[in-house]
Amino acid sequence: MKWIVRGAVALLLAVVVLIGLAWTIPKERIARIAADRIEAATGRAVTIGGPVSATLWPRLGVRAEGIALANAAWSEAGPMLAAAAFEVGLSPAILLGGDLRIDSLAVEGARLVLERRTDGTGNWTFDVADAGDTSGGGTEPGSAMKGLAVGAATLADTEIVLIDHATARRIELRDVNLETGFAGPDMPVELAGTARIGERPVRFDARVDALAPLLDGGPTGLSAVLEGDATSLSFEGRLGLDPLSLAGAAEIASSDGFALFGSLGVTPPALPPGLGAARVDVAAAVTLAPEGTIHLRDIVAELDGNRITGRLDLDPAGERPRLAGALAADALAFPGAKAGGADSGEDDEGRSAEPIDASGLFALDAELTVETGTVAYGDVRIDALSAALALENGRAVLRLDPLRAYGGAVTGRVVLNGRGELSGRAVLDIAGLQLQPLLTDLAGQDRLSATADASIDLSSSGESVLALMAGLEGETSVRLGPGTFAGLDIAGMVRTRDLGYRGEGQRTVFDALSASFDVAQGVARGDDLTLDAPYLSATGAGAIDLGRQSLDYRLIPTLRAEDDGEGLSVPLLIDGPWHDPRVRPDLEYVARQRIEAVGDRAEDRVREKLAEELDLAPERLDSREAIEDAIRERVGDRLRGLLGDR
Repeated sequence: MKWIVRGAVALLLAVVVLIGLAWTIPKERIARIAADRIEAATGRAVTIGGPVSATLWPRLGVRAEGIALANAAWSEAGPMLAAAAFEVGLSPAILLGGDLRIDSLAVEGARLVLERRTDGTGNWTFDVADAGDTSGGGTEPGSAMKGLAVGAATLADTEIVLIDHATARRIELRDVNLETGFAGPDMPVELAGTARIGERPVRFDARVDALAPLLDGGPTGLSAVLEGDATSLSFEGRLGLDPLSLAGAAEIASSDGFALFGSLGVTPPALPPGLGAARVDVAAAVTLAPEGTIHLRDIVAELDGNRITGRLDLDPAGERPRLAGALAADALAFPGAKAGGADSGEDDEGRSAEPIDASGLFALDAELTVETGTVAYGDVRIDALSAALALENGRAVLRLDPLRAYGGAVTGRVVLNGRGELSGRAVLDIAGLQLQPLLTDLAGQDRLSATADASIDLSSSGESVLALMAGLEGETSVRLGPGTFAGLDIAGMVRTRDLGYRGEGQRTVFDALSASFDVAQGVARGDDLTLDAPYLSATGAGAIDLGRQSLDYRLIPTLRAEDDGEGLSVPLLIDGPWHDPRVRPDLEYVARQRIEAVGDRAEDRVREKLAEELDLAPERLDSREAIEDAIRERVGDRLRGLLGDR
């Protein structure tokens, strides 16, 4: 029973002692010690504007209100750190002159300003010599922090303001809550927390190998993760602050178009389908050099299912950033183009009349090479691509060396110039291109089967696709090897005199076809088309409207009973839109040619001459229609006699 009473008395005495200590503890001295140590470590004045009170439980310490840490002398943003309340739990050894051992540190209702001026200097760079050091040499931040340790530190309900005067960018993080702690300035520091950027919540975790060398300018080891909605960034490597530099492995992933970037004041990249519109996963070895250049090596990018590897170097200095590097892919796939709707600004053939925004040509300068295996764009397929892009002050030059597709190769260059009115030029050589699979994939047409060689030299200027097509100037030529026109029986068309005849299941076989065109104001005109085929030859002339994608062409085939014999010619008209042209015999042209062949003579003499040639009475040719009908009938008779049972 006595030991119970003695125990109760001892407990009561302990409570009395603790209450007494609460009145006698030198709380202002403790607060001043902490403030002096912070001033020594940072070179910045610390002010305590509110009341200071001592705490005994759950730890020995001091709570102060109205705390402020001065900003750099050049800043106009107010204190670097201001807090409504600052509570520190100390190791009792500090009262005996020991090292500053902080068991706990809690900051509530704080506002932290991290600011960088135009020359790159950050307000986190502390000039300790300004803190009253009279030795003439100042004190290194790391040495001033020797002995400093924090068991656990929390930041609650805090606002962090990031100001970059070089880019005029300001970012505000609200509702910041974080936890950290470190055993000493040369020991690892871990930090975890949450925040809100605008209405977007984010989470971050970081670990620094040592705080003192980082405050000295670094470098030191750093691992960090930032996550916000469907975007995440991570880094593992080394970081230096003076000057800013880093080197290590970085990863970035997003499935929401990098919406987090917009909250951070950075315009998210507008990535097209197939290149990250739906999903981005990129890993690379990253180096931010002290001079500000960024270098990416061992890039592995998964973009909407496409895998791209390579290297990139970015120099942000100068009038425009400069990008250089090389990219490669084994295979790429992109969705096909979508047809324009009623309000899309496109015409019936899908060619947009909306102005083209060429500002992207001035976003940066670049020198890039690209090597790929197969590339699929909708139904169109490329077997391999080797290309180089040079972009300089709004002028882009794409060199193909080569592009391989459909059994052939395309070499040459395409130039797009945004200086002044948008203009472009294409100088290309095409060899060995298989037309049937190309036209099937490109336009759903499989009638023409042949191997094509072509040369193109076209240029244009304009502010829209329609204007560019309508303004095309230059020249082009095409040469086709042995091939067929499936479903188009030219001999049968002439023989039957059927204006809609195509010959179901029939075809026209040819040995060679060639043509050249001069292009002016979007219309290609030529008169040297030649076609060689068994029992058939042809010439052609006319116009192809590249802007309206239509034809107005006359083909004049000559049918022969023998391959090398004399034949009969009946012109064919090919006109209408590219996707559905009309092909029909031009018997009116035959009649007109016959009439013109007689010469400029009297009308009666013309009629008599034609009647003699057609073996008809002159009075039957009493009108133009009668003459054309007679010629048409005689041509048909001669064709039937010429072809016989063929």
